[in-house]
Amino acid sequence: MRRELTDRMINSGLAGRGVTREQALELEFFSHEELDYLFKGTSRLRNRFKGNDVKICSIVNAKSGKCQEDCGFCAQSSQFKTESPEYELLNVDQIVTAAKEAEAFGSNEFSIVVSGTALDNRNELDRVIEAIKRIKKETSLEVCCSLGLMSLANMKELKAAGLDRCHHNLETAASHFKNIVTTHTYDDEVQAVHNAKEAGLQVCVGGVFGMGESFAQRVELAFDIRDLNTQSFPINFLKSIEGTALEHLGLMDLYEALRTIAMLRLVLPTIDLFVCGGREEVFNNNQEQLFAAGANGILGGNYLTTKGEDPKRDIEMIENLGLHPVYQPA
Repeated sequence: MRRELTDRMINSGLAGRGVTREQALELEFFSHEELDYLFKGTSRLRNRFKGNDVKICSIVNAKSGKCQEDCGFCAQSSQFKTESPEYELLNVDQIVTAAKEAEAFGSNEFSIVVSGTALDNRNELDRVIEAIKRIKKETSLEVCCSLGLMSLANMKELKAAGLDRCHHNLETAASHFKNIVTTHTYDDEVQAVHNAKEAGLQVCVGGVFGMGESFAQRVELAFDIRDLNTQSFPINFLKSIEGTALEHLGLMDLYEALRTIAMLRLVLPTIDLFVCGGREEVFNNNQEQLFAAGANGILGGNYLTTKGEDPKRDIEMIENLGLHPVYQPA
């Protein structure tokens, strides 16, 4: 048992420092028994910085499909033949209605997500700006947007409209990026994050795990995001979709997923860790374990192109663990 090493890592996390890269890499070799001991510590870490609150975020897929990028995991790329829905940007009323529905079942944050390289069409951008203004006026939700590789000027406009946070995943480690995306660069992704930060927005930055990367590359991504000093990390586990470049990959093993969450909590002890895509499939009837590993948030409701868990079941699951959804359902 690596109890001494584990205790040192937990103590470093409790002090808010986070573990070293070398310590994070060592987690790859922890046995299931050693991980079970580790999870007692990562649960303490979550409680130390996040208490018993579980944040619930919801999204609306406001514009779907026809994307010119070739992200190998994504059903919305026009370069793949999938059954993903295709439609133009929703109108303002539709977006606001989706936000109110999310608030009613317990979400505290709502994200407007669109397909494409960037939302740089003036009419579409104005529509999203109007939707943000109405959501801020008509709900108590924090508002987030995931709009692609946005310019600094457009980010400033969104901030002025009331946007609280920008979501922009780096997808995977820089050393693995070209294996997943070839139509833009890792540096393009990082620049979009810098633009959001310079505009004064909080930033939610994470990635997708289980895309053929090594554990060391997961650690690489974690430290890149630590250096960006962001506020939230959405953790997605690949659910391969027929027709995409990664359709041949299976689901990540449960303990490997928990190992990944624990590593992120140890590297980023004070950040919000949301478990999003792949949660139902990877964790199935073991949802409670993701909180022991260190997560303090989930994506509730549906995902971009796939159905999610019944929101009421998520709320019940959280409450049955003695944890507290940040907003109770109306």
